[in-house]
Amino acid sequence: MSKEVYIRAVVKLGAQDPDFREVISPMEARRMGRLLKRAAWCSSKALEEAGIAMPDAVITATDYGCMENSEAFLKGVLNPEEGAMSPTRFMQSTHNTIGSLIAIRLGCHGYNATYSHTGCSLRSALEDAMMQLQLGDIESALVGWFDERTPAMDARPLPGREQAVAIVLSVNPK
Repeated sequence: MSKEVYIRAVVKLGAQDPDFREVISPMEARRMGRLLKRAAWCSSKALEEAGIAMPDAVITATDYGCMENSEAFLKGVLNPEEGAMSPTRFMQSTHNTIGSLIAIRLGCHGYNATYSHTGCSLRSALEDAMMQLQLGDIESALVGWFDERTPAMDARPLPGREQAVAIVLSVNPK
């Protein structure tokens, strides 16, 4: 028997960045790229709006991951004479960086998954959350879809420049 699942909150960022200092300290923000700041802000605001301090699961979707960091890391590999490479760029270049950052910031030790299926990442993340909720494995899930486009990607036909959406789902209506 499946359970009813409720959308408790949806927070989406447009092209304009919010004041990240509302939820991210300057010390933390200085090591985060724009996409990570947007993901942290969106997630925090969605949980606040839903009235849930700690979700049972953090499930993220990204078609391309942290492309800005990936490109910077690869440029450093290709041009080592330009100086020492920062390990931060490498550590923040993987697709699961976003979900990990959110879970670490929350202190969430529950279910954590990242879906990176170009074109259907969000759908996969939502289906996973729905399944977990309906089976009774979790009672709440923070689902996020976070992507960025870089100048190197401008030749590709992608919708929009940035995606930053956080959704809180729950088996409890309030």
